Amino acid sequence: MPIPRAVPKRPPSEGRRFFLGGFPLVILILGILGIGSCQYNLSKMTSAVGQASDNTLAEPGIAVLAIRGEIISTEWAVKAVKNWQADANVKALLIRIDSPGGLVAPCQELSVALRSFRKPKVASMGSVAASGGFYIAVATDTIYANPGTITGSIGVIMEAIEFSGAMEKLGVRSEVIKSGRYKDSGSPFRAMRPDEREVLQGMLMNVYEQFVADVLKGRSLMTEEAVRALADGRVYSGEEAKLLGLVDEIGGYEEALLEAVRRGGLPLDKEPGITYEDGQISLLGQLISGDLPFLDPVKSAAASGLTMKYIYRPGLF
Repeated sequence: MPIPRAVPKRPPSEGRRFFLGGFPLVILILGILGIGSCQYNLSKMTSAVGQASDNTLAEPGIAVLAIRGEIISTEWAVKAVKNWQADANVKALLIRIDSPGGLVAPCQELSVALRSFRKPKVASMGSVAASGGFYIAVATDTIYANPGTITGSIGVIMEAIEFSGAMEKLGVRSEVIKSGRYKDSGSPFRAMRPDEREVLQGMLMNVYEQFVADVLKGRSLMTEEAVRALADGRVYSGEEAKLLGLVDEIGGYEEALLEAVRRGGLPLDKEPGITYEDGQISLLGQLISGDLPFLDPVKSAAASGLTMKYIYRPGLF
């Protein structure tokens, strides 16, 4: 069964020769490529900030939702799921996950939307579906993973950067006026006190318990003891996850799509109609917005304040 194309092929451009040399030619080529892809990808730039398209099916078919990269916002995905719930021609949902996870709240918002989706829903794990990616997957009815998928990483992480030593060497001091002892907990301008670490650890463990509880809801055949034994942050291959009960089946996108077709009551001998949503933005859009994926760890570490994440990221880089 062919994989649906999210990006239509661009018609070949008419060949013209420009007798320019060196750097100006490179700039011109990059500009042409960027403009040529801009027409399609501007819609993706819009959807990435919370506007899912109102795609509808002319006949009964499958909705496909792609979650890729670090999860910063899921507003567009939540809206898409709600639209598909109201679309009578959408008979099942396939969510394709290739993500190490991301911010806690957006992952939770999408999980709630998926649990409220009253039609069959299947998850297909790509290269990585760990932590928040796994958290979203367990909100579906059936999870497919490739044998080599990286998944699991059940847990929460809180990241902060502290550079008071560097400031001291530069002769720079930070003066803080605050209303309470813990108002500036996690400040990059000083070392964290033991009592602050204890307070933040308590909050983090509360969010960890929320993760475990939602995994138990989705993996109803697993005992709490079994889930907790696996929920120490470690990752598993798709094959290991299948043996441990974290995923249901070994298979790729096409196997998961076939399962969605079957569960949706659609004919198995006919290619299904597909409506597709993907929050990824183009490289041009990333350059314009400054939203380059490889900078996510740097932006997370440099951001003011603390953020909790369901994410698998062994190191800053």
